[in-house]
Amino acid sequence: MVPRGVLGRVGAALLVMAVCVSAEMLPEVMYSAAVPHDVTPAHIVHKIKLKDGQTVTKLMDSEYSDYFAALDNGEVMTVSRLTPLLGRVATLRVATKYANGDTQVYAIRVAIKDHQTMLRFLKPEYDASVYENLPAGTELQGLDDLEAMGEEDVRYELLGGHSVFALHHVGGIPTVVTRQALDREAQDLYRLVLRAYDKEGMDTAEAKINVHILDMNDHAPVFTQSMFYFFVPLNISRFDKLGRVTAHDGDGDKVVYRLAYPSNIFTIVPQTGEIMVIEPPETMVYELELEAFDKRKPTLYSDVLAKAHIEFRSPSDSLFTGESNDIEYDAYPEHIVSKRSAKKRVKRGQLRHTKEMVFSEADGAVEKKVVFQLEKEIQWETFKIRDDNPWVEVDSNGAVRVKKKWDYEELGPEKTIDFWVTITNNDRNGEY
Repeated sequence: MVPRGVLGRVGAALLVMAVCVSAEMLPEVMYSAAVPHDVTPAHIVHKIKLKDGQTVTKLMDSEYSDYFAALDNGEVMTVSRLTPLLGRVATLRVATKYANGDTQVYAIRVAIKDHQTMLRFLKPEYDASVYENLPAGTELQGLDDLEAMGEEDVRYELLGGHSVFALHHVGGIPTVVTRQALDREAQDLYRLVLRAYDKEGMDTAEAKINVHILDMNDHAPVFTQSMFYFFVPLNISRFDKLGRVTAHDGDGDKVVYRLAYPSNIFTIVPQTGEIMVIEPPETMVYELELEAFDKRKPTLYSDVLAKAHIEFRSPSDSLFTGESNDIEYDAYPEHIVSKRSAKKRVKRGQLRHTKEMVFSEADGAVEKKVVFQLEKEIQWETFKIRDDNPWVEVDSNGAVRVKKKWDYEELGPEKTIDFWVTITNNDRNGEY
């Protein structure tokens, strides 16, 4: 039998052994990096991502440790010039410790290279583009000089957008292609990173790629309502506006409006969708069909025509006086015209086609300059601008002049100068 006292001492020894074996040396972790030989001291070579409770204990001694230092935050930096090490690969080891006593060593292989042979892209950031709706395999434009310089044998890796873009090599030069047709309305910008590696995998370089998805005209305008209702007092005057129809273009293009069939009583302002009276009504109710199209190439037209229901009523109708009336407003949610005062009617005349012209801001840089000429149909016609316009004025002979120097920023969201011109036939006392 073993004496009782001896058993006590053995138990104590076993307890101490259990505490000692709880600390472990974790597997060594390897990293690689490359630095130019002419970097100045304090250049960061690599940063170890320390975990919670993990601290750097030291940079382990080696033939290269005099050139480097390991900081408490995990950064490994140079402390002297590396010119004597040009062409060599220095292996550094950094010892770390965890709060529970575990230790771990990080080995960092540092290639010291001539800065002219370091991998680099010509630009840190590239802008590429591709049109939407093109088939998979379409190459991005704007990446002709994407190749990394400094090494002959270079590998590439595309980071981000793996489901949308793919990396191809053609003669060693990387190209980026689409994996699928893209929709600009869903996403118009992708941000990628192209990473280059040397054959040892030690030297790397990165370039950002911003991929802009270009718009194709793939959405025709769509009217916001299938039927627009307008209730108008009979004393409305010629050229008065009844209201406005609206359409939305999915591409964000400018929408232009027109009557599907010509009318002698109404017209529509192409740029705004406003319906105007151009002649006295002959009946009490009209229904117009309307079409919308965008100002793009190719031009797309609305698939479904909208309708405008126009109903003339007496100015004393309760709809305009504010008294009770029998109109069901839920059936006509918008476009009810308010009461208008009677105006003197003008003499009957013809409405000529809208003239649309395109100019640059520079065309209107000189005040009093004639920018275009209105054509006479007969020699006795004279012209007069109907409403005062801050940008243009019209001579009686039809010359349209710059009234005030054009400023693109002040033209408003439409970036147009719209005006009406009254034409008088002086040979027949103003009548046609």
